[in-house]
Amino acid sequence: QLLTKKSEEGAASGLGWIDAETVKFSFQDNQLKIPHMGWDYIKVNHPNPLIEQEGKKRFYFVHSYYVKCNDDRDILATADYGFEFTCAVHRENIFGTQFHPEKSHKFGMHLLENFAKL
Repeated sequence: QLLTKKSEEGAASGLGWIDAETVKFSFQDNQLKIPHMGWDYIKVNHPNPLIEQEGKKRFYFVHSYYVKCNDDRDILATADYGFEFTCAVHRENIFGTQFHPEKSHKFGMHLLENFAKL
């Protein structure tokens, strides 16, 4: 949330390093619970040094908000929870994830290894 311009969670401005805002999940039919909690597969949108594009990758999520990017080039990866949402961002040397790599077993360990090599 801090990487974006603003967040619905509070009134303070973000750093604006990613041209985006952080918005709360809202479901009309209440079929999906908030927060989004549990394991979910992600789709990597473009080549990057953090997460390989090939293969299925599953990460652990616990969140009520997601990042809504104004520039699709900043969207590193997406996941699905009622709709496709941004779950990882990347701009130049800035990376951010909505999921918890530290709780995501082998996929999270691999991401953290890649991050340490940056």
